[in-house]
Amino acid sequence: MNVLLASQQVFNENMNMKYNEEEVPDNLGGPGDMLPADVLKLVKELLEQLRRADKDRQGSKIEFVYVASGGQHVETQIKIEAHPGPPKPHPLTPSPTGEGERPRGGKLPEVLATDEAMALWREDRSGEQSQAQTQSQEERIRQSIALLMEERYGEEQLFNLQGHWQAVYRILVDKGYCRDSDFNGFDAFIQRVMPAKVNKPYKKDSVKQISKTDFALPFDRWHYDPQTSTTRKPFDRMVAVATRFHEILEEIGV
Repeated sequence: MNVLLASQQVFNENMNMKYNEEEVPDNLGGPGDMLPADVLKLVKELLEQLRRADKDRQGSKIEFVYVASGGQHVETQIKIEAHPGPPKPHPLTPSPTGEGERPRGGKLPEVLATDEAMALWREDRSGEQSQAQTQSQEERIRQSIALLMEERYGEEQLFNLQGHWQAVYRILVDKGYCRDSDFNGFDAFIQRVMPAKVNKPYKKDSVKQISKTDFALPFDRWHYDPQTSTTRKPFDRMVAVATRFHEILEEIGV
């Protein structure tokens, strides 16, 4: 708040005096020659209230005019002004440098006033966003598996054997959601994304059998080999399951 400091100092000196209501003179020395003591006291209180209020307001302007008896002549005029400050910022805003969010305003909070603290803050924000993205991806995979269970293969369900979980494993490995031959890791992952209803229950041991078949290769390298594959129909069915699951994932955006 911008206040005439000299006037305020004189006011303070006068206000620190102890008044006796029966002995208060009509006027005081200095500015008291112009303003009665009770008026000075009110101005003192007003200054203090403005000082406190300025923390929450953008600015104030008050004019005090004392007119002598008879209303013919203005003895003095006091102005107390507080110029508007900037509007209160929202706590966060995207950084113009593209480095992610950072506090608004020209000055960082103390807890973020160092490069190290700011880096930790950004890392924490990045971790939250990454977690949200992971949850979103897993939800899409759950939805894709649920849609796969609804697919038809002629007159019957496409996914109708427990061994068809091998096709799900193969596609998720190829897309990088699980590591090849890490069946414990796949087991943990598939349990998180398992829909409420499936055609055939998942079993880890059944999926582990893939390592003994032609389906252990990446999907784009699958081919029917009469020497290693049993019969053509089971092979074609597994290819159909893997193909459709891959298509559903692509359609949903995984």
